[in-house]
Amino acid sequence: MRRLSDKAPLFVGFKMDGALRRQLGALEGPDRQYVSTEDPTFLSICRLGEDEYVGKLVEGPLTTERVEDVRRNVLSILQRLCPDTRLPSSMDILPCVVSDERQDPEPAHESAE
Repeated sequence: MRRLSDKAPLFVGFKMDGALRRQLGALEGPDRQYVSTEDPTFLSICRLGEDEYVGKLVEGPLTTERVEDVRRNVLSILQRLCPDTRLPSSMDILPCVVSDERQDPEPAHESAE
């Protein structure tokens, strides 16, 4: 029998292309707070293999209504930060496991796997 877990956060986001990665990496001043590895209120950048994803980490159960709210929130923040960038309409939902990058040579996510 498979068991469900509410311990691992879920990541709702999408794989970044090079242009978006450069734009987010170049953020300065107050805009920098919108992409954080510390504060789940804003966007997180995570890794899956060699790919980088941008989105939100969601703790606890995620209802279908909440998925749409999170998707709109991610797009809203990104449209504010990168108004000329074309963003996807659909996003991936992936489980996220916290890892210590110093101990894990190939983490699946920046602050979490």
